[in-house]
Amino acid sequence: MTDIIELSGVGPALAKTLKDHGVRTVEAVVAASLEDLKAIPGIGAARAMRLKQVAEISKGGAVATPVAAPVKPAAAGAGKKNLPSKSKAKSGVKTQASKVKEAATSQASEAEEALSTALAAAEAAREAAEQKAAKAKAKAKKSVRKAEALMEEVAKAKEKARTKAKKMKADARRAIEREKAKAQTILDDLAQKSKDMDKEKTKEKDKKPKASSKSSDKKKAKKAGKS
Repeated sequence: MTDIIELSGVGPALAKTLKDHGVRTVEAVVAASLEDLKAIPGIGAARAMRLKQVAEISKGGAVATPVAAPVKPAAAGAGKKNLPSKSKAKSGVKTQASKVKEAATSQASEAEEALSTALAAAEAAREAAEQKAAKAKAKAKKSVRKAEALMEEVAKAKEKARTKAKKMKADARRAIEREKAKAQTILDDLAQKSKDMDKEKTKEKDKKPKASSKSSDKKKAKKAGKS
C-alpha cells in the first residue's frame, strides 16, 4: 500500500482532507469512483479526474515493470507467439503516455485557473485598496475644508465682536460727553440764577434807605406846619 502523500500533486493539506474521508492510499484513489472523489470538500471534477489519472498511472507503472524487462531469445515459433505481448506492451505504454499527457494538461489547466483566480483576487484587492484610499483622501479634504470654514467663521466673529466693541466704546464716550454737557449746563444755569438773585438782593438793599429818608422829610414838614 502506498500512502496518499506519495501521490504526485498531493500536498499535506489535501492528504489530510483525503484521509479524513477514508482515502488513505493511492490504491484507494484508484478504487474510488469520480463521484466519490468529487463528493470530498475542496475537490472538484477536474481535480478528481487528475487524482484518478495520476493514481492509475502510478499503479499501472508498477504493474507494467515486468513486461518492460528484457526477454530472452526463444525459438522461432515462440517468437511468433510473443508478438501479441509486445503489441500489448506498446499499447500499454501509449495508454500510460496518453494518461500522463492528460494529467499534465489537467495540471496545467488547474495551474492556469489558479493563477487566473489569484490575479483576479489581487486585482480586486488593488481596486478595493484604491477605492479605500480615494475615500480616505476625499474625507481628509472634506475635513480640511470644514476646518478652514470654521476658522473663517471664527475670524469673522472676532472681527464683528471687535467692531461692535469699538462702536459701543464710541457710543459710551459720546453719552458721557452729552451727560457732562447737560451737567455743565445745569451748573451754569444755577450759577446764573445765583447771580441774578444776588443782584435782586442788592437792588432791594439800595431801595430801603431812600424810603426812610423820604419819611423823615415828611415828618419834619409836619412838625414845621404845626409850629
